[in-house]
Order: sequence, then structure tokens, then C-alpha cells
Amino acid sequence: SFKKGVSRIYDELKIICQPVAINSGYVWPKRGIKNNKRTITISILKPIQPGISKDEFLTNLEHCIYSELDLLC
Repeated sequence: SFKKGVSRIYDELKIICQPVAINSGYVWPKRGIKNNKRTITISILKPIQPGISKDEFLTNLEHCIYSELDLLC
């Protein structure tokens, strides 16, 4: 799950959040062997507009990034 600080920043700044999904964790895992035959992909996702609650923002952010990572793997 994501850290709650990101929702506080979103709420305090009241600006658009630009979610980005990157699958580097599947290529360079914390433990184990680096997989040189995979490509790292960065996806720029649909922006999240300001004005929704912190909890709704965090849920939307997690959903859009994890959904994209499921497609990239």
C-alpha cells in the first residue's frame, strides 16, 4: 500500500497529480537475480484532478498504478 503522506501533499498543494507507473521492480528486484532480458517500462497515466478527499485520492492512485503494473508484467 502507498504511504499516506502522498495524500497529504495532494490535499495541501491542491494541484493536479500526475501518476506514473514503472515496472523496474520486476527487472531489478530487491532480492534475487536481475533479469536482463526484460524491458523497463514507464507509463504516464491519466492525471488526478484536485478537489477529492484524501482517502478517495489514495484509493484512486493505488488502483490506477497497480492496474497499469498488472498490464506491464
